[in-house]
Amino acid sequence: MGIWSHATKANPCPICGKFDWCTFGNKAMLCQRVESNRPHAKGSGWYHFYNDDKPDYIPKAKPPPRSINARAIIDRYLNTTPPERLDLCANKLGVTVDSLNALEVSWSAEKKAWAFPMSDGCGKVIGIRLRNDEGFKWAETGSRQGIFLPWLHLEPQRIVFLPEGPTDTAALLSMGLYAIGRPTCMSGNEQIAEALKRLRIFRAVIVADNDDMKKLGPREGRPGIEGAIKLKRDLKIPSVIWIPPSPMKDVREYYRNGGTRRLIESDIKNKVWRKE
Repeated sequence: MGIWSHATKANPCPICGKFDWCTFGNKAMLCQRVESNRPHAKGSGWYHFYNDDKPDYIPKAKPPPRSINARAIIDRYLNTTPPERLDLCANKLGVTVDSLNALEVSWSAEKKAWAFPMSDGCGKVIGIRLRNDEGFKWAETGSRQGIFLPWLHLEPQRIVFLPEGPTDTAALLSMGLYAIGRPTCMSGNEQIAEALKRLRIFRAVIVADNDDMKKLGPREGRPGIEGAIKLKRDLKIPSVIWIPPSPMKDVREYYRNGGTRRLIESDIKNKVWRKE
């Protein structure tokens, strides 16, 4: 095969598209990622010859992504959720039943978990977040990640609160504040911006978790604050960032320990509202 040279950013591997580990020979490429019917004798990659009439690599077929009718699934869960089940969930989370109804929270007997619908910025339900009684979270297979929108008995207010996750959203709704939940501290920004434009809401309070109260590793930084700052830049509307006071780590814990709408509004009263 002659002299072998390594792939680089300027000249990446033509088989896998990467620029490290793979090497060029005179007659073949030795790719470390894409399998072919000519493995290296020592197990160090697969040969792909340049002059073959047909590709000699064996691409791994990816199954098509599964799609679901999330709206229909949520409706089915809602129709089979007894009221006493929702009472249990509200007590477990420390929020009101009305807040869970507003978010269309339901019980999935087949998954043994609570189901929180996720929507896109236009309000279409595109996924389902699941949470069991132990607090373990996952998504219904085929779900797309979305935001947590309040639907029932609530009209959008002049100011929206933007917390992380559905249970913090329920806590703010329990206090009588209008809230839309982000999927995580670092995601959902485009969907939030689209929803606020559609609902004609032009002021926002971005609610960040109190990272100082969480057990974060030294390399994790402060993702709650970093995500809030990024969202503030992305929204391009007057906004402020609010963090629950120590020792509360998030707004649900704040509410369960006596936090109120009046206290939050007092905290943000003197903040400077500005676009980033």
